[in-house]
Amino acid sequence: MTEHVVAGYDGSPEAVAAVRWAAGSAQRLGLPLQVVHVWGLAGQLDTPPTRAASAYVRDGAREVAEEGAQVAREAVPGIEVEAVLDDGPPARALVDRAVDAPLIVLGRQGSARLSGVLMGSVALATLQHAPCPVVIVPRTSPEEAPTDLVVVGVDGSRQALGAVEAAGRYAARTGARLRVVACWQGPLHGRSLADWVRDHPDVSPDDVARRAAEDSLERARTLLRDRYPDVQVETLVEEGPAARVLARHAEKADLLVVGTRGRSGLAGLVLGSVSQWLVARAACPVLVSRTVTQ
Repeated sequence: MTEHVVAGYDGSPEAVAAVRWAAGSAQRLGLPLQVVHVWGLAGQLDTPPTRAASAYVRDGAREVAEEGAQVAREAVPGIEVEAVLDDGPPARALVDRAVDAPLIVLGRQGSARLSGVLMGSVALATLQHAPCPVVIVPRTSPEEAPTDLVVVGVDGSRQALGAVEAAGRYAARTGARLRVVACWQGPLHGRSLADWVRDHPDVSPDDVARRAAEDSLERARTLLRDRYPDVQVETLVEEGPAARVLARHAEKADLLVVGTRGRSGLAGLVLGSVSQWLVARAACPVLVSRTVTQ
């Protein structure tokens, strides 16, 4: 199987947005696109349909897959796109299709969305098992013009450097410019701050936090300079909560890149708190990288 971009499609508005974004990304990457619909109660069955399933039902599912491929063709005329009908657990089907893919693209929610749930179960399961980065797309307006800007956040963790690697790879292949953002906050408050001032009278806790952010940026710069020297890179250090700062930059970006967990991530969690907040709320698509870079 040749390299291709994979997009999941179930007919929901979020899936339409995901396929449109995937089509544009596939064009920029110079790759074909597979639009995958997993059939059986809109892809919600945990087991494949039985042999007794009517041809009428399967034909209807095939129409959904073809509808998704047509969405891609209308979004990017001339793109090479294939409609794929699959069965079984939807996340597993998507993961299997992505063995040779640089990206899996999904809507933030699907047709089986539940009120109050910020991200669908298929998206979460795919994030956990995908062999490549997963892009989660909100219900964005297709009229918005591309900015050719990719934003990535760093915090000094190996997961964050993995996100920088993924962002650099995507920017290098698509010709996008890259903005690397490190956030800092004063780490101490109340009595802890008083103790710090007493024990370190010549060093401000804010300075320590800022320097740590600057060190994170320097490691990111080194990685990008060594591996993606042709990518246009801008680096910023900003004070404030990482999720809020990155969300603000995402408002003018084509793509926001995050790692699965940062310095405060807990073992066993697919996403850390910052990544989870951004995947659920960022204005632009969010690429989640599971790569860990030394």
